[in-house]
This record gives sequence, structure tokens and C-alpha cells, in this order.
Amino acid sequence: MKTGTGVADGRTVRDYIHAVARCVHADSIDWWDSEGVDVVLVLPLRLRYLPGRNAVLVWNRHFGWSLGAEGVGRGSIVVIEGLGIGRTPPPALCSDRALELIDGYFRSTPTQTDDSDPNSGAAEYLSSIEHDRCSRIGTETAGRGRRDRVVKRP
Repeated sequence: MKTGTGVADGRTVRDYIHAVARCVHADSIDWWDSEGVDVVLVLPLRLRYLPGRNAVLVWNRHFGWSLGAEGVGRGSIVVIEGLGIGRTPPPALCSDRALELIDGYFRSTPTQTDDSDPNSGAAEYLSSIEHDRCSRIGTETAGRGRRDRVVKRP
């Protein structure tokens, strides 16, 4: 995976991805075995009009990070927009830019008129990262509850 990343070795890539996952409070880290996607961080919120699909941050060693959503089938994603901050930006910058894009997405999509909005947790998620970006970082809590999976693509 180190080819073209600008990162010294595979262990450093893994550490970098885990640092970004902590910064964005990712629920899981999915390591993909495909040409277009290297890693998918599944975020603990859903985007409007995409029921049952969590928001994701997608990393490609050649292009960097993008915001997206889980796709319809297992092991598929829909990329919404690239973060536009380079291939391996600092984890805090990834978090800040992801927040900007998620906030912009929620501001640009109309809200539902009933009380059954499945995205009601989005505001809490955004404010928890914004006010305490790294609340789960630390030796006693690092990675607790986070799933680290390898997704094999056909």
C-alpha cells in the first residue's frame, strides 16, 4: 500500500489511518483490496435521503480523502465530494474539512417535515467533533469499540 502515498511504510500508513479514524470518531475502518479505494472509515451518522447508509470517509493512496456514503450492496460506496486537501493531510485537517462538507451537505438539503428524521443525530455528531475533536484519543480508549475489517472486492 505504500506505493505513491508519500508515507514511509505500511505500518506508518496503518498508524496514519488509525489517527484519522480517531479524529473523526469512525465506527469502523474497512481496508479494501481494490484499485480505486484503499480505506473506508464508516462514520456514526447518516446523510439525508440515504436511509440505512452511513456517511463514510474514503481514502485512496493517489488522490487522498473523499466524503461519501455506503452503497446499496455490501462493499460498495458512493463518493459525494473529495476533501481537496492532499493525499496524506494531518488528521485534524481531515476532521475539519469533513465537518465543513457534512455541514454544507445538511445545510443544502431540505429537512423532513415529520419527527421521523433518521438524521437527527447528525447535529450531535457534528458538535461532538467540533467541540472535542479527539475525545476518544488516549491509551485507555484508543480503538475501543472500533472494528478494523478487510473488505475483499471481486
